[in-house]
Amino acid sequence: MRKIINYNIWLLIILMCWSCDSLLENDLPSNEVIAEDALESANDVQQLLNSTYDVTANVFNGNNQRFSELLADNVTILGNSGFLVQVYNRSTDFFNSDVGGYYGQPYIAILRANTILEGIDDVDLTQDQRDRFEGEAKFLRAINHFALVRHFAQPAGYTADNSHLGIVVKSSAEIKTDVRSSVDAAYDLIIADLEDAVDLLPAQNGNYATTYAAQAYLAKVYFQMNNFAQAAAYASDVIENGPFTFSDDINSRYGTSVSSESIFTLISTGLEDNRAGNFKGMYDSRAAVPTLLVSDDYFSLVNSSGGERSAWVENIGGSKVFTKFNRDYMNVSLTNLTELLLIAAESYAELNQNLSTAIDYVNTIKDRAGVALLSDGSSAGLIISEARKERRIEFGGEGYRLHELKRRGTLGEAVLIRNAPWDCNGMVLQFPASEQAVKGFEMNPEGGCN
Repeated sequence: MRKIINYNIWLLIILMCWSCDSLLENDLPSNEVIAEDALESANDVQQLLNSTYDVTANVFNGNNQRFSELLADNVTILGNSGFLVQVYNRSTDFFNSDVGGYYGQPYIAILRANTILEGIDDVDLTQDQRDRFEGEAKFLRAINHFALVRHFAQPAGYTADNSHLGIVVKSSAEIKTDVRSSVDAAYDLIIADLEDAVDLLPAQNGNYATTYAAQAYLAKVYFQMNNFAQAAAYASDVIENGPFTFSDDINSRYGTSVSSESIFTLISTGLEDNRAGNFKGMYDSRAAVPTLLVSDDYFSLVNSSGGERSAWVENIGGSKVFTKFNRDYMNVSLTNLTELLLIAAESYAELNQNLSTAIDYVNTIKDRAGVALLSDGSSAGLIISEARKERRIEFGGEGYRLHELKRRGTLGEAVLIRNAPWDCNGMVLQFPASEQAVKGFEMNPEGGCN
């Protein structure tokens, strides 16, 4: 019986061959994984699940976030050449190896999650183990699909029924080439997976995903879709019923200890296991001018707002830089109370409901930052604008801004991002050349932003 010997390497080989018919037709290498023998024990499942978290951490170590920031308006880039400049100029093509390398990572995690989901029925597990493994695998499959669909397709709401082209949706571990599904199909799978995860996951699970993490991500997903009723419901449930407490320290999300307000965090244990490696590489301004600089617009917003967060940016010799990422290593918070408070507040205001609660939520964040609070009785419109301002300041450099602007564009706002329409072709990343080789695969249109 063949055992899982070199699973990580083989899955990476599979991923690289995913979109290449000729390679898929070749004989399997000697360290092949026989499906029925790959997962034989709870320990096997846990090891594969751990490796799925590991790849997911590579997706969100600043890699995912930097593409969002480059396409938006919080940063500028040092230099005028290279693949990242191409992203900043909204002109990615299938030769862009930075984008191509990123594109493969979520699918490795998705493949591993699918392998778990298809294999656990043949493993002797307790019901609690089975539920947890299934819940974590579905959670990870969902958040990786969500990362992909937001970068490689126009946003939810771009068409009324979301029938526009999305991404390749992978719901099985079968290795085959596929064409793109609709954005609607991608969101259907993401939501279904997260809903299952809410039911299957425990409330406490160490540093792994919990039922609250799945609820928080549902709030994020529904907010991206401008489904304010569902976004508010999920966000408020976690805020009110979860074990998390709002941190008074504006820097708690960027430390090496898990913040009390963190709902799902990728943990860094040291320099050799830094889950924020690309954040450090992009933004660390202690020794030299970093690759990504703070835009004039964002710098002015943070400084004019005053309060403690003005220390997050600095002008060093004419170069405007972030300082909140100036750490040797740090955790990466993927969802937290700060985010959910702003989602709930803006959603309530959009619905014109629970405005006093919405004001309290926004003021919780403002009070920590040491800036002027919203007045009692503030209008829904003012709550919305202040929640958006707080979101931009709080999460500058962390990949939120692009998706916020696109979401607002689908609401009918005349959104321009560095003088380009929010929905111009270049605001969507181009697929790598491997996908172009797939029969029937439709690449994204390019250019048209400037």
